[in-house]
This record gives sequence, structure tokens and C-alpha cells, in this order.
Amino acid sequence: MEISKEEKAYLLNIVALVLGQCVGMGKKLEELSFPPVPTQQLAEKCGAFVTYHIGKGADKELRGCIGYMEGIYPLWETVARMAYAAAFHDARFFPVGKKELPEISCEITVLTPFEPCVGIDEIEIGRHGILFECSGSRAVFLPQVPVEQGWNKTQTLEFLALKAGLPRNAWQNKNAKFYVFTGIVLEPEDAEE
Repeated sequence: MEISKEEKAYLLNIVALVLGQCVGMGKKLEELSFPPVPTQQLAEKCGAFVTYHIGKGADKELRGCIGYMEGIYPLWETVARMAYAAAFHDARFFPVGKKELPEISCEITVLTPFEPCVGIDEIEIGRHGILFECSGSRAVFLPQVPVEQGWNKTQTLEFLALKAGLPRNAWQNKNAKFYVFTGIVLEPEDAEE
């Protein structure tokens, strides 16, 4: 899957529209009108995450991140829904406030379909996102998370187990399942190239 500059710009514009209208002006997502979808690819069902950060450089901190791992809605609609959810419904944070808007940066990660992993040797840190399932629990890391945190493969799998609410070593359980995917990361700088 490849995303064109036009498609990047369109998706990033959706996030900006959601932030500006919903956070800035108090509208609900259902009240927004979106521009016509420019390509068929954006109308196809696809998983995606929207991530917000506040601050810049070394001071940059996570401010919200929510996504659909699988294609439930067309890509453009997934991005709109997740832009709204990451701003208002990430349980780790208070809703994004109007005063924060000048400091907020966004990142969209468009996901490829999940592929089962035969063993953890197939997982490439920095290239693959990982979905972990074990004992009825599951957790996911986007491809960029371990790199941003400076984790090696073992640390990544340990934190994935903890994120799933399981013991740190649960990734070693014989019933543990892993799925990999890749993500296309879109940031505002990309659309301006």
C-alpha cells in the first residue's frame, strides 16, 4: 500500500478539521462536513490510528492515541473517528482543550492487514507493528513505538504483555499468539513535501 501526497494531505486535513471544529468550536463529529474523497483508496476499509503529541523535540509527550486495528470503516472515516476519539476519549488523558491546540501535533498511522507470526524471530523491531494475544487478553504496539522508546525485542514483548494486563513474561507462554503488520506514518511535514 502506498499513500500519495494528495491522500496524505486529505487525511491530515481531516484531523485538522476535527481538532479545529470539535475541540476549537465545540461541535460533535456528526455535525461536520468533510470534503469529497479524492481517491478510491481512501474509500476502502482500512485500520488506522491517530496519535496526538504536545510539545516539541525532547519535550514532546503523548497526548492521545486511539485507533482501529482492522478495517471497519473507509480509511477517511476511520481517521475522522479516531481523530475525534483520540482528542476526547483516550481514558489515559483529559479531553484535549482549546488552549492546547497550538501545541498539538498529530500523526496518522495507516495499517496493513495483520499476518500471523510463526515465531518471534519473524518480528522486525522498527518495521513491524505487533498484535499480541494470550489468555483472552490482547495488546498492540504500532511499529514506531519500540523505536521511540528505545526498546529491544525482549523489552518490547515484555511491555506488550504488561499492556495486555498480563505478567511481563506472558509473551513466552506457549499459547501466546503474535501477528505483525506495517504502518504508513503520516505527519504534517510529509504532506508539505
